[in-house]
Amino acid sequence: MTVIKFNRLLLFLTIAFLSGCALWRTEPKQLFCPPPPQQNCQHRDWSGTPYDTSNENVKKLDWYWSFEQVKQINTPNDEWALSFYSNNRAALTYSDGNQQKAMLVRMVNPDKGTMESGIGLPIEGSYGAFSFNGEDVAFSGQQSEDIVGNSNIYFGKFKGNLVTGMKSAGETINKTNYSWESQPALSPDGNVLFYSSDINMSTTGHDLFYSVKMTDGSWSEPINCGDMINSQCDELTPFVSKNGKELYFSSSGPETVGGYDIFVSQISPEFWNYAKRGDLQSLREKNLFSMAENLRPPLNTSADELFPTSPIDTDSLLYYSSNQKAGEGGLVMMQGGFDIYVRIKNIVPKKIAQKIKKIEKEPEVPQVTPTYTLEGTVFNATTKEPVPDAEITVKQMPEKKLYTETTSDKQGDYKVKLEKNKEYEIVAQARDLFFDAFSMRVEPTDTLTYIEKDIYIPENLTLRINFPTDEYMNPYRYTIDSNGVETSMTWETSIDILAENIIKGKDYLEKIIFYGHTDDVGTEEYNKQLGQRRVDFIISQLVKRGVPAKLLEGKSAGELEPLPQRPDEDIKMWRKRCRRVELVRVNKS
Repeated sequence: MTVIKFNRLLLFLTIAFLSGCALWRTEPKQLFCPPPPQQNCQHRDWSGTPYDTSNENVKKLDWYWSFEQVKQINTPNDEWALSFYSNNRAALTYSDGNQQKAMLVRMVNPDKGTMESGIGLPIEGSYGAFSFNGEDVAFSGQQSEDIVGNSNIYFGKFKGNLVTGMKSAGETINKTNYSWESQPALSPDGNVLFYSSDINMSTTGHDLFYSVKMTDGSWSEPINCGDMINSQCDELTPFVSKNGKELYFSSSGPETVGGYDIFVSQISPEFWNYAKRGDLQSLREKNLFSMAENLRPPLNTSADELFPTSPIDTDSLLYYSSNQKAGEGGLVMMQGGFDIYVRIKNIVPKKIAQKIKKIEKEPEVPQVTPTYTLEGTVFNATTKEPVPDAEITVKQMPEKKLYTETTSDKQGDYKVKLEKNKEYEIVAQARDLFFDAFSMRVEPTDTLTYIEKDIYIPENLTLRINFPTDEYMNPYRYTIDSNGVETSMTWETSIDILAENIIKGKDYLEKIIFYGHTDDVGTEEYNKQLGQRRVDFIISQLVKRGVPAKLLEGKSAGELEPLPQRPDEDIKMWRKRCRRVELVRVNKS
């Protein structure tokens, strides 16, 4: 990453796909590498007029902007960017320890989202800053074996929660093993790729460039966006509006409210004509961008604003990241560091009423009820036999507040009544089995009245807490599924549920044996020790949660019992699946 010096401000910014070395701004942070040569960044304070969002002014308007912190997806760690692949679904890039990763999220409302799953991607290291165009996706990544300070752009196909066919953007874009090319932004037609690069670091810092897809499918040599966009300071995080008329980006100069601000430049229609024809000479010679305009307070603040993006018209919804509340967060407020914000265009209701003609007969709409019933049968996952008297616990998220409890009947059937527009965590467990857990949410406009879902509780459990390759005490934030893809469940939550399960059934339990498994990286003896340490870590976490230590026994298989590698499975994804802890329950006879 890089350390950037302003005339009036020292700004330290971190993120592996943002730069190569950095002193993290949010405490506690560490300096990973020396700063590059100082730039001649002529920063000036912004001196315009902020937007008036006061109640008195809003009453006079047909519409107004509100600026909200997005609910449920921010944490005390750093959330950097939302990259939309549909109108209400996006990839959220966030910091997990010293790496950047991504989770798929669904936007319930413009200012509220919910986690869905991770993204299956064969990268050991940091990745993020996605840009989607149908099934095509561009993203930046820093592999664990890369030289510190390097970042590359990759392409792939996105389907479900997997990225397949990953390939480098090539040497025309990823210049050297030491250069930093990142934060790709595909044009609406997918034929132009904007991105940020440090190839001019010694003179102008990070600049925005673009490359054009030629008729043979190759990408052109990069073209600098020019001095209407780039300055002597840093330009980062480009985004092209869906109509192709505007280029949004962040810059630390020349005139900002403070730190990085978000700017917008109008793109000439001729730009797209030249790009379509592959007329690189005209693209290089002509001025096709307007002078960048600061988006003004209250969107821009004295802190840093980055990663502008929108799934629709940018005038209606504009998402961005800001650290304006760094130091004010914590586990209770669920904010801190960089968080995701949104600018929403609100239409004043009384003005709508004046402009809309009265419809003589309202169209009929399906009846919508505020509740629904979740029902099904609980089964033993091994024997497929129904499980009577299984305990079903429903907690409301994200508060984890107990909503209701019930048990399955003699036939294993269960039924619970739930409210729409609420997120639930549902856990089913039985006396001599482990547990099954899942999330449930139904939109308030959905007309359904019941959902049928059978539950399968395992006799033995594979706990997929995701550890970095050589780590045993600092798991990644989210657990992974059997495909090696991050789930929406944190490792702490999985330990909480397991601890509750063991405590409830302890009178019928002889012991639980934990078997630690590693990948094949390292020596056999080292992996034997590593597997044991990971097991010991999990056992210690359970003991902290009140589980009697005498019930827990830890063993390590190390690398000696790997999972079969699937056909065409990338070795990094296979190794990720291999790093697991298997639990065997021994019940009293």
